[in-house]
Amino acid sequence: MRKLLYTLFLTLLPLSAFANPGEPEIMVNNRILATVNGKNITVVDVMKKMDVYLARAYPEYATSNTNRHQFFSTNWKQTLSQMVDHLLILADAEKLEIKIPDGEIRELIHERYGPNVMSSLDKIGITLEEAWEMIYQEVAVQKMSGYRVYAKAMHSTGPQDIKVAFEEHLAKNPPKEEWKYQVISIRAATENVGALYAQRAYTLIKGEQISFEELAQKLKETSKKDEGISVNVSEEYDVEGKDLSNAHKTVLTSLATGTYSQPVAQVSRRDKTTVHRIFYLKDHIVTAPPSFDSMVDDLQDKLVHKEVQKEFPRYISRLRKQFNLQEDPISQLPANFEPFTLR
Repeated sequence: MRKLLYTLFLTLLPLSAFANPGEPEIMVNNRILATVNGKNITVVDVMKKMDVYLARAYPEYATSNTNRHQFFSTNWKQTLSQMVDHLLILADAEKLEIKIPDGEIRELIHERYGPNVMSSLDKIGITLEEAWEMIYQEVAVQKMSGYRVYAKAMHSTGPQDIKVAFEEHLAKNPPKEEWKYQVISIRAATENVGALYAQRAYTLIKGEQISFEELAQKLKETSKKDEGISVNVSEEYDVEGKDLSNAHKTVLTSLATGTYSQPVAQVSRRDKTTVHRIFYLKDHIVTAPPSFDSMVDDLQDKLVHKEVQKEFPRYISRLRKQFNLQEDPISQLPANFEPFTLR
């Protein structure tokens, strides 16, 4: 009877103890939401779990009832599902008689709540016993998940899987190439005249060993005397290999850094006329792919994580059958059920 009165009292209790003055109150529609292995989870239990998380992750919102209500309304179903899963895992731990030393729990409490434990717990609105139980459950769930899930995921991830993952990574992330170059484009009234002019330019740069910029300037000055000749000097291109056009790549791959190509006749994509070009390769940078040894740990972690994501739901499904919890507790609640209201 006393327990029933306490539950009814909580149902009607406005939760404004830690709110800022003048803020609206959170009203809790308390009831039992789920029963797992003889243990009940109430709305207040879920709320306290969310308050603990909120105080750790977003302390700036923990004292605002408006923010708390928004967080509660958005996350209570997910929190309840997690608490149900944890109680199932805890029941499995009890069957295996897993023991958590008191010293480990005590150390974690002081690590989480600081030297003034009681003051920190008062601000959140939970007792030392509740904090102890929460941390005990966290540690037990971690140990059981490691034993039932993580160990199985590790065992199913072998060297061959890591090798395949490395090859897939290289295929998706080929070595990065960077090409830095400039181009002189020569246009003439006829293709033959353009070829002669381009060859003269190439002879000039090979014979005098002048810079690309000087060559461009000389060609521009010379072209002024012949109205049929047009010389265009590009800005410096800085292009990744994957973005380099095939026409340019064919020429550049035959050049050493700091050298010029012989004149190349190419069809302009703009007006389909023949353009004679001389390429100057300033730099070609190839970033080597990472070695297998440098990636093996990260690849294994990702593969194990992927296996854990597949194995954990299977583990929970087995526990639900084992402890006769076939129905989702949330689906058993009234469709219009609102555990928290703000007024």
